[in-house]
Amino acid sequence: MNRLFFKAFFSVILLVILASNNMLEAQISQGGTPLFYAPPLLKSGNNFFIEMPSFNVDSLLQDDKLNESNMRGAFRFANKFYVNIEKGKSGYNYILPDGTKIWQVGIRSQGAYSINVFFSEYKVPPGGKLFLYNSTRTSVIGSFTEENNSEGNILPIQPVAGDEIIVEYQEPANSEFEAKLKISEVNHDYKGLLNYEPKIEPISGSSYSCMPDILCVDPSNNNIRSAVLITINGDVACSGSLLNTTNNDGEPVLLTAIHCLNDGFKKTNVDYTKVAGTIVCFFNYNKPVCNQTQSAIQRMKGTEEMSLAGAVPLSIIVKNDMALLRLNNKPPDYYMPYYAGWNIATDAGNNTPFINIHHPSAFVSKYGDVINPITIGDFSITNFDLNPQSHWKIPKWNVGATIGGSSGSPLFDNHGLVIGGLSGGTSACSNGSPNNAADYFFALYKSWNYTPDVGILLKDCLDPNDLGVTQWNAFDPYKDTPLARLKNRDYNNGDELVNSKMTNPNQGLVFGPDSLKMKEFAEEFVTDEKAELVGAYLLTPLTVVTSSSGIKVKAYKGSLSDENLIASETFYPTYWDFDVTSANFMEKQKTMSSVSTESFVKFREEVDAGTKFYVSYEITYPSARDFSVYNMVFDSPEKNSAWLRDANGNWLPATRHPVMPMSAALTIEPLVRFHPETKLSSLVGKKDYIFYLKTSRQLQINTDNPDEKGVISIYSIAGQLLHKISYSGNNPVNIPGINNTNVIIVKALSESGIKTSKIVL
Repeated sequence: MNRLFFKAFFSVILLVILASNNMLEAQISQGGTPLFYAPPLLKSGNNFFIEMPSFNVDSLLQDDKLNESNMRGAFRFANKFYVNIEKGKSGYNYILPDGTKIWQVGIRSQGAYSINVFFSEYKVPPGGKLFLYNSTRTSVIGSFTEENNSEGNILPIQPVAGDEIIVEYQEPANSEFEAKLKISEVNHDYKGLLNYEPKIEPISGSSYSCMPDILCVDPSNNNIRSAVLITINGDVACSGSLLNTTNNDGEPVLLTAIHCLNDGFKKTNVDYTKVAGTIVCFFNYNKPVCNQTQSAIQRMKGTEEMSLAGAVPLSIIVKNDMALLRLNNKPPDYYMPYYAGWNIATDAGNNTPFINIHHPSAFVSKYGDVINPITIGDFSITNFDLNPQSHWKIPKWNVGATIGGSSGSPLFDNHGLVIGGLSGGTSACSNGSPNNAADYFFALYKSWNYTPDVGILLKDCLDPNDLGVTQWNAFDPYKDTPLARLKNRDYNNGDELVNSKMTNPNQGLVFGPDSLKMKEFAEEFVTDEKAELVGAYLLTPLTVVTSSSGIKVKAYKGSLSDENLIASETFYPTYWDFDVTSANFMEKQKTMSSVSTESFVKFREEVDAGTKFYVSYEITYPSARDFSVYNMVFDSPEKNSAWLRDANGNWLPATRHPVMPMSAALTIEPLVRFHPETKLSSLVGKKDYIFYLKTSRQLQINTDNPDEKGVISIYSIAGQLLHKISYSGNNPVNIPGINNTNVIIVKALSESGIKTSKIVL
């Protein structure tokens, strides 16, 4: 049976009111703390929570199963309820002693993995703060403030874990005006978007067993930072990528497939401005760990803390399945966004190999490649006529496959330039390998001068300067003040992750709660140059805690002493679920009940960490009985970088643990910023050994030995390896795919030694 067409993945019914060309502010929280206060009526039997009606989950899952076997459409994960929950008319309103006005309302949808809501009216005065959190305070979003106001007065919200959420709004006593807040949609996540991961790979017959994680295949590929997971209208998911324009200014241009926005071509006369206004993009949704044997680590999820909401159409060509949108705000630099280059040459199909980065079924990013040339062909589907000869045909994948949710994902050529986006196909994993079926990507060049259904010419969007180019390179907006993710050991290549436990008669974790009453654990970092600390990633194993508000992520400068504390933030690692049988809440890890998770904690402000600093986690509540991060154990005391704080408040290196001394490192990875003028000074050596040929954009080794052979390594100014290239004698070598980088570090390794140079492009 022909599987190119799919049945409806979801019903897109739009209640959003958004004027043309209005822009929704990004979904970036502004900080602050909610009251976490519920009125006295928040008791069993009260009406504080507005109950959503029940629905047949099994029926939806069966329908999804049929849909997901066909065209690579959007991935539905939620059931939508249409509501009218309005400030002043629903919930509870009261006034604090200082005059602050409070509005709170609870929403319950029994059995939901998570709930997200859509504000069809959102306008708050200066000083107003909106928070959303679950009943257990373990999943908190906000605050949203006047900075999130838009002319369209709408605001989509990312999911909150659990089947109950509380909406809380705080308004100053003498505010300029009274806020207008109305929720028109509540989305019940029935698949577990917040912890949706494939089974342990490889699994015989698994739909995902031939799809490797991108960071495990090509970790130095900057285009990973351009690929995003997209949720649309609160109930579907697709893939997409950021694109650069000839302005090289970081305009947040997003490429995806239009069938993600129009119910698979079933809906006509769609107001794409309204639909685009419901989009939420998740950045850096990648699995960070490879080559580990434990099943929980193999299935580790990526961070979910980096998202933006709202977009507007720039150019839409329905019959080519092409949608170019613009996010309503630029991603913050700690998201580390990267704007991919593009290629609209007609012969781009010869630029092998090709790479695909996608988010199947809203999972962490996956990798695929094809090694043979590709050609233009027809992509035919039932009940809708796509333009003939408008798609690149992938006859079969060398690595990987696609599935529902992969739609819109980019296809990169061998120069890392986007040539199209996924529409559909019949590829699949079979016994851990890709089958021999084809996939189809809309060809970017076929839309270049095609009159759009909405917006302006694609050409005018991507080449606003009318340069007449057929390709354009990527743009890294923060290359001059780069961010680097530090870690002391490479646990992807040889260092095994464990969660060390003490042995009898002592009980507990070496780097977590224990019978010795240790409560704080730190990782030490030393850098050649001064670093500014932005935040930290924590890789946590399976854990259960009663209140994550008792866990703090902290930073110390120079030494581990309270007077050197420079940052502290609360960490929320768990969520609660509602148990129907007992009518009580069941404590669960935040999306980690069966898999380990990476989480990112951003400090409120960037802090000067100097050249030696520590990042710790402190567990202040005794009920947080299992929380820890992974650790590694080494046979050499010199490798130790882990520290522990005993019950008396004294800091000890892990090598002096009173019961289980060990040389260890913790899976804490700070995100830091190095300033280029200092970072370069420690890397640059002799400058006349490697020459840059500007006209031809090549590197040449200055050697008198024509038989000299070696390897050139190219690094960013933050020290990230970009490329490795073999060289012979003084024959010039091309610099691949980094034309928009102003400064690089080049190291040449041969039998004669190592030479290093700074190259200004």
